[in-house]
Amino acid sequence: MSPPTQEEINALVAKKRAEVLSRMASMNIPVSAPGARPMRPNTAAQQQSFQIPQIAGQRPMARPVRPAANLNRPAAPVSLNTASLQDTIAAAKARIEAKLHSQGVRPPPMAAAATAATAASTNLPPQTSSAAPAILSNSQPTELHPMLRADFKSLSSKTARPVMPRISSVKANQRKEEPKRLKIEHEVPASFTDPQKNPYMDPNLGRYTKIEPRQRKHGKKFQFVRPGRYVEQAEKLRAEVKVEQLKAEIRERAAKARLEEEVLDVSAIRPMEPPVIEWWDAPFLREDSYGSGFRLDGPESLVTIYVQHPVPLQPPSSITSSESAASKIFLTQKERKKIRRQRRMEQQREHREKVMLGLLPPDQPKLRMSNFMRIMANQSVPDPTKLEAEVRKQVQARVEKHEAENRANKLTREQRAEKLEAKAKNEETKGIVSVLFRVRSLRHPQHRYKVSVNARQMHLTGTALVCPGISIVLVEGAEKFIKAYKKLLLRRIDWTEQEGALPAGSDAAGSDAVDADAVDADAVDADAVDADNECHLVWQGQVQERRFKEFRIRDCPTETQAKNWLAGAGCEALWRLAKQLDPENSSLEPLV
Repeated sequence: MSPPTQEEINALVAKKRAEVLSRMASMNIPVSAPGARPMRPNTAAQQQSFQIPQIAGQRPMARPVRPAANLNRPAAPVSLNTASLQDTIAAAKARIEAKLHSQGVRPPPMAAAATAATAASTNLPPQTSSAAPAILSNSQPTELHPMLRADFKSLSSKTARPVMPRISSVKANQRKEEPKRLKIEHEVPASFTDPQKNPYMDPNLGRYTKIEPRQRKHGKKFQFVRPGRYVEQAEKLRAEVKVEQLKAEIRERAAKARLEEEVLDVSAIRPMEPPVIEWWDAPFLREDSYGSGFRLDGPESLVTIYVQHPVPLQPPSSITSSESAASKIFLTQKERKKIRRQRRMEQQREHREKVMLGLLPPDQPKLRMSNFMRIMANQSVPDPTKLEAEVRKQVQARVEKHEAENRANKLTREQRAEKLEAKAKNEETKGIVSVLFRVRSLRHPQHRYKVSVNARQMHLTGTALVCPGISIVLVEGAEKFIKAYKKLLLRRIDWTEQEGALPAGSDAAGSDAVDADAVDADAVDADAVDADNECHLVWQGQVQERRFKEFRIRDCPTETQAKNWLAGAGCEALWRLAKQLDPENSSLEPLV
């Protein structure tokens, strides 16, 4: 169904108005006369002012409110006059058309058609817009609501703003018109374009000189640096520098290799002459010659009372690892007893539970000679002698069972050797210690036997060099065994012993524990042992690894042979150290 047109609405309004007036006339209701002011009901709604929606080009107007005295004035009773109503309507329409004409708005053609339709429906002659009754001259101007006007759609679509309903509705259904913002360009002052006042002005800019230059925006936020950013940059720079160094080394090596290839005649190279003074002697000389004297006194001298100790070696990684570095927990005697008691109580509780469940037979009473009469007191014992023999038999069975368990838990000879070997290796993980002894004479068979056999038993490696007038013993191994070996050589062995027999029951020729050199009868001269023979500790320190595979005694007729033998192990300096030792003024021997 299509909506009614404006002509139909106006005709229907005029028809209904005529019906209302006819009913009022039949009910003798007074109607205002043509020359009188129409009477309005005194309602509270009419006492309130409201704002008429704004029309294009028109200021918002508030509907005037009549005073209370005027609202309560009684109207003069007059008779019904239909012609006066038509005149009033025609006057209102004429006033609206005049208002629109003054505003420059052309009235729509539907207004005249509506006037003719109203006159036809009431059988009255049509009224022109110029005919205005006298009643309108003295009355207040009455405005027609803009939404009731015929040209409302055309006006609202062009200039008028949409009227928002006064009733509350959902915000999502409301369509608010966004205000249009005009772009304003700031005009620059005249001093900006004047070349005399602004030497930086370029007249070639043309139209851009009328626009104010963009100002710098202040109030920028802080830009914090990400943690680790500069560290990463430094690492990259270090890596690049390292790569450049490696490239430079490679280039130097390549250039050196090419230079060596170019040199064909090696004999043409002149050997370098020895320096006038050695570099290690230069700090101690006053001038660049050995005859200038030595600089040993004074504040500039390098010889002081202070001792310069060597830099200690770093322990191997096997010692500093997390598994080896973890210290072993040692419990006290009270804690061990407590743990053993708790373990035995737990075993007894499990045994009782199994007996209660029927998984194990109940234990027989543990009879002894001191308690069997008390246990058997409730039973009739016809033969006490037989009972005593049975008790003794049970006691003997328990003893044999205990001894059998001990024999089963006892380690064999091979197992004991493996256990000792494991303990020795465990001690070696704590560090390898090397120690050097000086003995005046090591030609006695007993001394050679004790030195070699104890070294092997304590898992020590090294050598003993026997030379005319001096002998040295160099051993290395775990610190625990080195400590025991020092006690043996410095305390227990009597180096002034003159007897030449070996210990009873020792087979030097066939024993695998004693080296043949240690008991060589031809090399041993028991009479050559001095009465003032003695042993001194020369040096002790920690080494990184073992330098010998086993311990052996070697006879060296000359010192040169002994030095060459030590040079093979990289410790030839120890021979000079032992040779220079002064036993009387030496304080190197520590307490053992």
